[in-house]
Amino acid sequence: MSHPLRLLGACLCLAMLPLTPVAAQAPNEPALAAFGGFEGLSRITNDFVGRVQKNPRIGSFFKDADTERLQAMLADQFCDVLGGGCKYSGKSMRKIHEGLKITTADFNALAEELQNSLDAAAVPVSQQNRLIAALAPMHRDVVQP
Repeated sequence: MSHPLRLLGACLCLAMLPLTPVAAQAPNEPALAAFGGFEGLSRITNDFVGRVQKNPRIGSFFKDADTERLQAMLADQFCDVLGGGCKYSGKSMRKIHEGLKITTADFNALAEELQNSLDAAAVPVSQQNRLIAALAPMHRDVVQP
């Protein structure tokens, strides 16, 4: 089942620029319950990063990534947009993706891998859509002309 995941390129090259992870704190665990709390969200993020690194269409964007840092930053970013109490401290999505020539096809490949990770974790579709809707505004900053 395909979801309108035109938003996740927000993380497409996150590890390519220096970022400082914030200690993951999720005081609002109910906001993350469908994802298994912050621990579950972290497992989903780790699976997601592994998938994108292996994806032949977009893996090259992640070849030099600091995998642990990327996983931590994405977990904080997803937690933040879900209202879980975390604070994403990375650079803006526009700044991170500027000049990378990320295409809609690249963006969609990344989004498909997020959906695969969410499906593998048995996150209900309604909650997948909640995350997608929260990330959607980032699309315009990732796929730039």
